[in-house]
Amino acid sequence: GVKFYFNTEVVSIGSNNGKLYEVIDQNGKKWAADIFISNADAASFRGQILGRKKFSEEKLDKMHWTLAPFTIYLGVKGKVKNLEHHNYFLGNNFKGYADTIFTSSIAPQKPYYYVNVLSKSDNTCAPEGCENIFILCPVPDLRYKKDWSDKEDLAKTIIDDLSKRTDFDLSSNTIVKKVLAPDDWANMLNLYKGSGLGLAHDIDQVGAFRPKNKDEHFSNLYYVGASTTPGTGLPMVVISSRLVTERIINDSTLP
Repeated sequence: GVKFYFNTEVVSIGSNNGKLYEVIDQNGKKWAADIFISNADAASFRGQILGRKKFSEEKLDKMHWTLAPFTIYLGVKGKVKNLEHHNYFLGNNFKGYADTIFTSSIAPQKPYYYVNVLSKSDNTCAPEGCENIFILCPVPDLRYKKDWSDKEDLAKTIIDDLSKRTDFDLSSNTIVKKVLAPDDWANMLNLYKGSGLGLAHDIDQVGAFRPKNKDEHFSNLYYVGASTTPGTGLPMVVISSRLVTERIINDSTLP
């Protein structure tokens, strides 16, 4: 079986003769292995942990990254009749909104957002007579908006707007609420500058231009996840794990 160690952050490595022989966590503990697979961001790991100049912070900042997630988790007393399992709430100026939202230094004043109500399809996800609501709003990442001390203000704006759209007072019926801004995601999961899905699929960041799934210098270090090949998004990430598995098997048969 597999044993997971949580709250364990890799901060440095040990290497010799073109191979890793250990990674070192934030407490100084050394973890030795024959093969290493990194599920951290394949671009920022090369820069922040391996110290590669090609992936320095300056160069990473110039790359194109996917949206930063602003998420709200609500446990609500009562059934919200005017919501389906999947819901999108957009304005009438989608292109203008999309062109500016990712590089703005302020939170959106009239945010577009997605709402998922899993309890509409699975009643085990919330107590009887209640709803489990997840809200996702794309926002600027930490390159553009560094301070998210106003996250509760944006959360209130979204919750108030959703209450009006559904004719249901979410605020007064909320039992549990958790709000996560890009800085929270960056701190929890080491997402580069809070980018939720890694490197974007720009023409110069796809295929052969994307960070490889096998390290350039260490023959026993491999990468899976959104910022390596084949790309971002859940199906692509799952495929990345299959590709690395096949590559490790093939490498192990080499003389």
